[in-house]
Amino acid sequence: MQYLSYAGIGFLIVIVQVLVSRFLSIAGVSPDFLMIFLVWLTIREGQFVGETAGFLLGLTLDVTSSSILGAHALAKTAACFSVGYFFDRERVEQNLRNWPFLLLTLLGAVINNFLYYFLVTRGSEMSFSEFAFRYGAVGALYTVFIAIFPLLYWSRKRAY
Repeated sequence: MQYLSYAGIGFLIVIVQVLVSRFLSIAGVSPDFLMIFLVWLTIREGQFVGETAGFLLGLTLDVTSSSILGAHALAKTAACFSVGYFFDRERVEQNLRNWPFLLLTLLGAVINNFLYYFLVTRGSEMSFSEFAFRYGAVGALYTVFIAIFPLLYWSRKRAY
């Protein structure tokens, strides 16, 4: 039952990602709400659940955003795989309520952005430094900036 609620929330975030992220875009770079949710899910439930959700929700994002089929799925699965190495059952609440959440979001966003935009912009006239700065670093920092808001919400919430 819990995984069904995660799936519902994930599908809602995919819809928000497709419809709202273009309005929050700054110079062509938009935040990745789905990556924030997937990092949260991976920290909370573990590497396998994160990878599975990353693949399924990434594939859903590919289909709904008319992107290259499988690009988001591969990038989000690889990001959740990397973040999953930092899963610790005893420190879940502490990692979600403090700075490790932001660092893991940065790690996941960098891996996701580099892999996705490498697949999408391969063969373009863009230099690697421009590619790394515009899509890798700036997009990841924008995602981490947006991740501050859920972190503030979770850190104020009572722990049970």
